[in-house]
Amino acid sequence: MAYENLQGILPALMTAFTDDGARIDPARIRNLVRHLIDSGVHGLYVGGSSGEMLLCSTEERMELLEIVLDVTKNADRPVSVIAHIGSTGTRETLALARHAAASGADAVSSVTPLYFAYGFDEVRRFYEEIAAATPLPVVIYNIPARTGMTLNAAQLDTLLSIPNVAGMKFTSSDFYLLERLVSAHPDRIFYNGSDEMLLSGLAAGAHGGIGTTYNFQPTRMLSIYRLYHEGRMAEALANQRQANAMIEAVLDCGVLPACKALLRIGGLDYGTCRAPFLPLSDEQYAALAKTAIEKMGEGFMTRQMLFIKNEL
Repeated sequence: MAYENLQGILPALMTAFTDDGARIDPARIRNLVRHLIDSGVHGLYVGGSSGEMLLCSTEERMELLEIVLDVTKNADRPVSVIAHIGSTGTRETLALARHAAASGADAVSSVTPLYFAYGFDEVRRFYEEIAAATPLPVVIYNIPARTGMTLNAAQLDTLLSIPNVAGMKFTSSDFYLLERLVSAHPDRIFYNGSDEMLLSGLAAGAHGGIGTTYNFQPTRMLSIYRLYHEGRMAEALANQRQANAMIEAVLDCGVLPACKALLRIGGLDYGTCRAPFLPLSDEQYAALAKTAIEKMGEGFMTRQMLFIKNEL
């Protein structure tokens, strides 16, 4: 199929900030990107919800993408980069789209327009303008739980038929709808967007997955993808269950703060989220560390984590 270079497991990269939250932190970002590449991920989804996009300026989002591309371009194998360009307005989105193309990204992606209750004609026009503004493939990001906009099958079909639209990041549990879209558009690429249902999304026809928890458990998600394609469904399901045990712990603490805490627990200090997010309490951090040790095993742990284990 088309867009084979965009298939696979793509962490929705989180953005690291300096300790005072004033700026993004290039050194921390490079460390995580290198770690994910070394882990074997197929690509990276940059500047999306996991990247705290709405808490970053346009200039910071551009800088983030440039940092990531600087690392991936020097990797010893191809690593695709999809730049998320969605924002609260078309003007900023188009500026980010042009920047992504000029910087060397492989594709762009955008949520539906945010905050206001836009009609479908406005949404369609939004994606038409993106597709016309960039030579890069455009991936629609469908996440109704966050945008408040639920598009029906006919509307999604219309968006997928826009020239230069390459496919969709599908973050919903309606796998019947996903299967119908995949069947109707065999030349498009589809990503599962719900980490806890990666295997279900693959079974419905998704060509890969994009997720937040991939940042701290990339090898687990890669195993699900590989085992599914090898037809080893029982093993794939066992890995999904193990991944979900950690996802459940993350949901109890708040997804983004918990994922950054887990990177620190695993030995990679990625700082904390920007305000108004709060860091985990000491009690939450200790409980999360204990769960990580119990559910992810010694292989996840560095010297720092082994020390924590001895203290719990």
